[in-house]
Amino acid sequence: MKSIDYKRRKFFVLYEARHKALQAVAMNQNLEISLRWWAQVEKSKLPRQSSLSRVHNYCIETNRSRSVLSFYKLSRLQFRRLASKGSFSGFRKSCW
Repeated sequence: MKSIDYKRRKFFVLYEARHKALQAVAMNQNLEISLRWWAQVEKSKLPRQSSLSRVHNYCIETNRSRSVLSFYKLSRLQFRRLASKGSFSGFRKSCW
């Protein structure tokens, strides 16, 4: 199941290099103001979906947006279910 976030992540990867180059030109104090202004205008023309701040973590199995463990890209519920099954080595459900 593809998440909603897949498209945003793809756009971010596509436009990341262009965004960083324009940002470097816009922030460089040694360049003339017209070139810096041009870089800022070009950066604003990039798609909104290509911004890193619009990327949100979703569970890759259930598409749940809350309480997602970013390293595993799983929600806490799915992580617990898989850990109880023994899918992750080194994890056990604690009981005492």
